[in-house]
Amino acid sequence: MIRLLKTEEMDGLLSAIEREGHFLYYSYLTSRRPHTIHAGQFTADGELLGVMAYCRGLPFHAFSVYPIHTGFQAKRVQRFLQECLALPTGAVGSCMVNTEVKDLLVRQLETDSLPIPIMLMKHQPLTNLPPVDAQVVRLEQESYQRIKSRLTEWNMMAFSKEELHNPFYGIWAENELVALGGYHIYSKEYVELGNIGTDADWRNRGYGRKISAQLTRSGYAISDQVYLNVVEHNASAIRLYRSLGFETICRQHILQFKL
Repeated sequence: MIRLLKTEEMDGLLSAIEREGHFLYYSYLTSRRPHTIHAGQFTADGELLGVMAYCRGLPFHAFSVYPIHTGFQAKRVQRFLQECLALPTGAVGSCMVNTEVKDLLVRQLETDSLPIPIMLMKHQPLTNLPPVDAQVVRLEQESYQRIKSRLTEWNMMAFSKEELHNPFYGIWAENELVALGGYHIYSKEYVELGNIGTDADWRNRGYGRKISAQLTRSGYAISDQVYLNVVEHNASAIRLYRSLGFETICRQHILQFKL
């Protein structure tokens, strides 16, 4: 049987899930829960075999998958969600999962590209960050439209509408916003840094490092758990984050599949 999960069932999953092993689905149970719909597959005896969830408000079809027991059939749950949400046939869904779950989904879903390895990194609290840099400023609400337009120009619109209201930091030069970064998650429980972008004409000046450092520092103002995700092939970004005190704690994979 496949049906939507009840609130108390999601609360039960939250009490048992390991955040760093199922980082995306954990956010669907916490910060992103108001914008998600969760479907579970159950045995005839009512045992939950696994869950697939969908997050509204992103510019792509954002799923998350949490298998619990063998026998979980991700494709069946995907079809159920697709029907519930009236998602178009032939569209592309995306999810981010750990290696074990990736291996299961590759066998079950109609993937249309190779999985993209992505590293979950966590900041080590005793690491000294660079001094505060006066070039980096918190962007005020009146800069909201400029932030949106810059994110679009730089192909960084992985932020949901709600995430655009989290703090953003940037660097201005010649009255133009030339670099900026924000948060995907900004809560007392944990913080996840989001995309950081720099205008092509202003790269190789250390702006990304300065903004990353400030986002990390400001993250600690609300939580002592500070994370980020970075694709594995981006060696320069990984070196930068390690120089700021981040360490890899989980290898994940972005998986795309046909609906």
